[in-house]
Amino acid sequence: MTGNKLRLARILFTLVIISAIGYGIWAFRSGNLITVAELRAWITGFGIFAPLVFIAMYGTLVTFGFPAVLCSTVGGLVFGRFYGTCINLFGASMGASGAFWIARLIARDFIAERFAGAKWFETFSKGIEKDGFYYMLFVRFMPIFPFNGTNYASGLTNIRYRHFLLATMIGMLPYDFTLTNAVVEVGEAAANGFKMSPGLIAALCLLAFVSLAPIRIKKYIEGRNAHKAAKEDLA
Repeated sequence: MTGNKLRLARILFTLVIISAIGYGIWAFRSGNLITVAELRAWITGFGIFAPLVFIAMYGTLVTFGFPAVLCSTVGGLVFGRFYGTCINLFGASMGASGAFWIARLIARDFIAERFAGAKWFETFSKGIEKDGFYYMLFVRFMPIFPFNGTNYASGLTNIRYRHFLLATMIGMLPYDFTLTNAVVEVGEAAANGFKMSPGLIAALCLLAFVSLAPIRIKKYIEGRNAHKAAKEDLA
């Protein structure tokens, strides 16, 4: 990557962050924090283009490191359980693709320097090099690595884009539906005075399971690798 491209990438990234922080401070101090109803009305105000507008916003935000879970929360509140799941999935995939291509074509050297020495990146790179699509699919099913970091890291590996995109969309679908479903159930409960229902309890339990499972799996893998390394040292 040339010095000019690197400087441009840094400037654009800095402008996005400054704009987001500036808007947050302005909204907080002026009392203009948008409500869920206002947000829904604003997005649906685009009519038939509302899904495309939301997907574009979702993808842009996630490309530059904004938490996908917050975007998916909005998607669930605005578009509902099933339609929202589809829209969130496309938005997250678009954001993942944006980060992938930034790392591969625009800021490869800059991002590689940031990941240099990161233990998780070394493990991820070896997994992609060995198993490619199937390892990427596993990582999406069980996000044992940071989502945004994985998007950028994938652009530094030898994985083909179509494999990256397909694994991302298939692997993220279960968690995407689980999160969107939980958001919808919580929204419905809030509208009814936060009354507990079997659907709400089941949705929250499923979300907790899907969220905590990767942590347990990561600890298991780390423990297995440590045990394997200890045996090799003794051999």
